[in-house]
Amino acid sequence: MRVLVLSHTYLRRFNQRKWEAFADLTPSHAVLLVVPNGWLDPHFGRVNPEPPAHPRVRLVVARALFRGHGTLSFHVDPRLALAAWRFRPDVVLVEQEPHSLLALQGRWLARRLPGCPPFTFFTWGSPPNRRRALPLRILERGALHAARAAFAGNRTARDRLRASGFVHPIHRIPQVGVDLPDRPDRTRGRVRRELGLSGVVVGFAGRLIPEKGVLDLAEALVGLGRLDWTFLAVGRGPLGDELEMRFAFAGLSRRLKLVADADHHRVRALLAALDVLVLPSYATADWAEQFGHVLIEAMAAGCPVVGTNSGEIPAVIGDAGIVVPERDVGRLRATLHSLIACADLRARLAARGRMRVERRFTHSVVAERLAECLAQVRRRPARNHAG
Repeated sequence: MRVLVLSHTYLRRFNQRKWEAFADLTPSHAVLLVVPNGWLDPHFGRVNPEPPAHPRVRLVVARALFRGHGTLSFHVDPRLALAAWRFRPDVVLVEQEPHSLLALQGRWLARRLPGCPPFTFFTWGSPPNRRRALPLRILERGALHAARAAFAGNRTARDRLRASGFVHPIHRIPQVGVDLPDRPDRTRGRVRRELGLSGVVVGFAGRLIPEKGVLDLAEALVGLGRLDWTFLAVGRGPLGDELEMRFAFAGLSRRLKLVADADHHRVRALLAALDVLVLPSYATADWAEQFGHVLIEAMAAGCPVVGTNSGEIPAVIGDAGIVVPERDVGRLRATLHSLIACADLRARLAARGRMRVERRFTHSVVAERLAECLAQVRRRPARNHAG
């Protein structure tokens, strides 16, 4: 099966690992990844394309407009159509919201390629139709009409597709998986020495913004001052200074280690140094945690996880960690107290977390599920409409 993929997600090689695992499933699998010539991430700056490491995973870097804006970004490079024609895909997959211009471009390509391969898309479930401008609702209706199936990253996305009238198969599957580190314990000791971490290390990794709940986590930890712990916060954002001031006010500045700049590989190393990873997000009027990828990264590294009941977090954690109510600082503090005080509890959760990742979230597992779903998309009969 030959899959044409349009998405900025695969600029980075570590995200391409899913497609490498897909290509390894059978010699007949091949992937053509079409990515923009760079992406302007509002939190991590410019992201440049990295070439794949697999012979059957090819990368086409196409000139694009509105890079950094998921809905408006699309390719303006004539080489895209030529590369897609030569590749002759069996399926066209756009990993962008159905109301995006890239989804429009993907279904336009699918109608004009040899054999008219089926079109499908991946969605995280953005705000409902009533919150979008009319042109975006028109774009979405066209994509839902043209697609033979859809991929949803979470339950909310699946439910919104159904509410929008999409009657065809919806496959709920993570967008990307993770690798399982061979010996995270070796990394653990080195990182802890480098940063001067001591006691039970409680960590957070993500944007330092209100809805990520990092101030709730800080408040919970400040109330545990007598226990032996260190807080490692990895990320940047407007709450960085406030976080430092809160610990200073409590006389606990030495308990806080803030790492603002860390690429993906560095974050993985830092996660291996943790004893507990906490994702204390809370929902707002227009946002909820779509997945919480850092949870599966932490579980893969052998780190027990705690999350709130916000968005997709409970579904990701399952029975492999602890879920507490969002914005409930008292419950979060009590949970952290139990974990800091009991090494056996941490060890049990760490083992369950790594097992959950092995069964559900590695790149290989995600690739196998994706291959099965794409085979169904390919077999599904076309409908008689212009798309």
